[in-house]
Amino acid sequence: MTSSDVSTGDYVQLMISCQSRLYAFILSLMGDPDQANDVLQETNIVLWKKSDQFKLGTNFMAWVFKIARFQVMAYRQKKGRDRHVFDDDAITCVADAFEELANDPDDEIIALSHCLNELQEEGRDLIEQRYKEGISVKLIAEQVGATANHVAVRLHRLRMALLKCIRKRGLGGEPA
Repeated sequence: MTSSDVSTGDYVQLMISCQSRLYAFILSLMGDPDQANDVLQETNIVLWKKSDQFKLGTNFMAWVFKIARFQVMAYRQKKGRDRHVFDDDAITCVADAFEELANDPDDEIIALSHCLNELQEEGRDLIEQRYKEGISVKLIAEQVGATANHVAVRLHRLRMALLKCIRKRGLGGEPA
């Protein structure tokens, strides 16, 4: 490795941090969770073998998605005439959409953080309880003395407010 290359430990951290997004990407192309797991494992092997080809400062997720796309196509080719496998055009269309989303997730995280700070404290607390701490809507409702439906509606409104704020900041696509 040269000085511009990423260290082995940092590369492992990058690989670990991308696993859920990588699996979602592969699953969206495959449609079958078992096949997606197989392709995920194959993709991880290729990523490890190609670790020396990743250049620091480039978009890791875009690079990972490109490798995964080729692994999906290779898997599809091995499967041959299986009717449940998407054709190359479908794979390309979905993969392009994912890769576009991977271009700069940091901007979206920054926008989300900004928009969360714009919420009133009560709303921020509710969002954190549900999505950061993973507390169920039913349990939150019991804690605040409200119905589960009331909490679900409140969470929906908060998500819509966050989405509107993010779109206002120029991220997340055009408003619906």
